Amino acid sequence: MVTRKRLIDQDAKPFMYQAIGDYQVEQARSTLGRAFRVGDLARVVLDLYGALPLPSEANVNGSLGRLPNSRTMVFADSPSKLTTISTLRRAQGYRDTKMGGFDKVVVLGWNFSAGIGQDIAALDDGSLEVLVIPPDLLDRLKKKGVDKLAGSIRFASLQYLEASVAAREKVSDGEELAVDLSNYVLLSPEAINLDDKNRASLHQVMNKEPLALIEYWAVDPDYDGEVFRSVWQDYRENTGNDADPLRVVTTAHLQLPRKEGPRRICVRAVDVFGFESEVVIDGVGVDR
Repeated sequence: MVTRKRLIDQDAKPFMYQAIGDYQVEQARSTLGRAFRVGDLARVVLDLYGALPLPSEANVNGSLGRLPNSRTMVFADSPSKLTTISTLRRAQGYRDTKMGGFDKVVVLGWNFSAGIGQDIAALDDGSLEVLVIPPDLLDRLKKKGVDKLAGSIRFASLQYLEASVAAREKVSDGEELAVDLSNYVLLSPEAINLDDKNRASLHQVMNKEPLALIEYWAVDPDYDGEVFRSVWQDYRENTGNDADPLRVVTTAHLQLPRKEGPRRICVRAVDVFGFESEVVIDGVGVDR
């Protein structure tokens, strides 16, 4: 995030921002030993969630479990992968086929594609639940171990972003586009390692001013579904768009070349905890 802000401040464009590396896997090796396998961590996660592993002949790399005395399957995704809509569809397949089928599947993920909230809504599957593995889990495992953490780890739902197009108008030299941030729902604060006082403060912000949790947001007015190309952005401590250094502006005003036909607009945001979310707005026509 610091690098991204500096590049924007220096008006360095275009530039490409890519997240690289495999932090959780390397940290797991440090915590669980160099002989660590991804399946070992999956079994630890299942145990902390309270799930029993499926029999080896029905299991997939040790990633599948079930809740005792229920027909609920649990799938612990790999820390070396993004949890995407393909992951969710695979989990649905496991739910429907393994051991005669289960009534529900819970997917536990480490890293999620930016549009996962929209993907979950599009699937519209009441028998699919997606939860976040606490990002500091490996640190806590290293300090306390599995036995001491049992019963104290909270897995929480995902965050999602709401945005809308306020206006798209033709002007003499192109178009003007206005995009509003409408709402931001943070994943449950129970998933973040905060003391009771700070968690209560976070609840207050979530209830009264949720957009104050946004650290950075950007707009791509011609999103192709593959590469996000930001042409406008704002972030906390940037006073180029307004005089408030503690909050981002909630409306983006873009001056764009004229384009015939509808636009597909993508909005991406990063909150103060580093969680990224995305919303895509299709079929945006000209107002006049």
